[in-house]
Amino acid sequence: MVDTTISDTNSKQPVNILWTGGWDSTFRMIQLAVSGAVIQPYYVIDTARISSLTEIRQMYIIKDDLSRKYKDCEIKDIKLIELSRIDIPDKYVKTHKKLLKDSYIGSQYIWLAALSEQIADLELSIHKDDTAEYFVRKLVNKEKGPESDEFTIFGRLKFPILDYTKPEMEEEAKTTGDLDILYKSWFCHKPINNTPCGICNPCKYTIAEGMANRFTIRGKIYNKAPRLFSLTRKVVHRLI
Repeated sequence: MVDTTISDTNSKQPVNILWTGGWDSTFRMIQLAVSGAVIQPYYVIDTARISSLTEIRQMYIIKDDLSRKYKDCEIKDIKLIELSRIDIPDKYVKTHKKLLKDSYIGSQYIWLAALSEQIADLELSIHKDDTAEYFVRKLVNKEKGPESDEFTIFGRLKFPILDYTKPEMEEEAKTTGDLDILYKSWFCHKPINNTPCGICNPCKYTIAEGMANRFTIRGKIYNKAPRLFSLTRKVVHRLI
């Protein structure tokens, strides 16, 4: 069944984690560093997303911060994987389509399922109020078993922060004195002048989950009025 427990960091076996540079996976990186774990981060490069370079830059900054602060932990070099090089069996595409009939699930879970075949016990930072929580909970609550579509996609992954909300992550980071590091995380897919746009899906989810304080006034306005963003882009384009 799906594993939602915290990894045993005392064994000094590397903890495999998908690190996106975002709030949730960075929070998990902090947890692991505090515990003195050996951490093996993985990052999947999607060349179609303009935020990839920003995410990678922030991850290396955070990695250095954590390594300096927590001497007992070991953060191995980030393993960068090109999305185009992940072999995706057709069964994951078909299963994803079936799950979509029940509730929304991002297309990234197609290649994440494939990646979980290649990387053992890969941690995924799905959390409370995450759009994918709906499916993972069915496995955790034993409503669905090994023969289910939910298991096909999520069954080989681990979910150590499933019971956390984003504000709860913020509170825990405060108690360990790592809030400044957590705030170096990145989430926006379409940054404007190196600030979150407010209109891409990660921005929408971040605001919906109680983290509007991470946005500039412009980002908050665009989130409330995405049409204004489109009009602004048209005006700028004409001026150029």
